[in-house]
Amino acid sequence: MRKGILTLLVGLLVASSGCVGLITGETVEFDSAPASVGDSALEETGYEQSMADEQTIERTVTVAGQERTIRVTNHVRQYERGIDLGPLGEVNAGRFIVFSTPSASVAGKSLNPAASWSNERLVEEVASRNDQINDVQFERNRSVEALGESREVAVFSGTTAIEGQEVDVLIHLTSFEHEGDVVVAVAVYPERIDDREGPRVDTLLGGLSHSGN
Repeated sequence: MRKGILTLLVGLLVASSGCVGLITGETVEFDSAPASVGDSALEETGYEQSMADEQTIERTVTVAGQERTIRVTNHVRQYERGIDLGPLGEVNAGRFIVFSTPSASVAGKSLNPAASWSNERLVEEVASRNDQINDVQFERNRSVEALGESREVAVFSGTTAIEGQEVDVLIHLTSFEHEGDVVVAVAVYPERIDDREGPRVDTLLGGLSHSGN
């Protein structure tokens, strides 16, 4: 799932790079600042960081007959929690992933379509590029405090394979601009533990930190 979202956001930014004709020079760089979950929120929820990655992607595009190199740096943090799934035992079935990708504004215009997409549109695009989560259906919207403001979080249901067994899951997704970046946070966990895991997701979202650019 992490790879699917990251690939999507990179592709969107590069595909929208026609506006870089406003910038002179052979290389245009767009860097994001990492977004992460604070230690207190991790301790409270039992989640642990399982991955931290910085990915820089370069693409060459032709603008007004001249080649330009677009260099985009994204950051991703993944957190996991072991959950007892009965016959399957305890597995890392609770996941929280947070991405930061540059809004890439030029002359006041954002080059990253993810900055204006709804949560529904974003999860549809992610699901279409990912074969790990199937039968995604919108369930409801809710509001959670994150990075100093109330953020709309869309909740979706779906299915995924865990230890070879199909499991119903819930997906919480929010996407918003913060200090020059687009921050995307996604939580996935088994639906049957929603009463316990939902509050943990709120704590993780409330514990987000992001310095911006």
